[in-house]
Amino acid sequence: MQNYYSSEISPVGRKHVETWLSENGYFDIRQEPFQSSDHGFTAQGKIEGIIVQIRTFLFPQRPFKLSDFEITALMLKATKLNLVAYAAYVTVDDEHNLAGDILWERLS
Repeated sequence: MQNYYSSEISPVGRKHVETWLSENGYFDIRQEPFQSSDHGFTAQGKIEGIIVQIRTFLFPQRPFKLSDFEITALMLKATKLNLVAYAAYVTVDDEHNLAGDILWERLS
């Protein structure tokens, strides 16, 4: 197993989430930077518009949740943009394939 830094695998997680959003009917998908080094997306869906912050992990690491500070900041941003806040936790293998399903957490 290679040792990747978060900045090296974060784009991999973003690509997996972007693909999932597109395949599940979301459109107008735009990258969204956050205060931390994490990135995410805003997207419009048939039911709701969302903002999602993404955390990517290299298998066998297990995903850990956003901090209370990050959740509060994301929910405030979602309210300001009139969107629903989500966190997406992505685990990938050495070859950047998904190692399981993307875990979604609705925050607002």
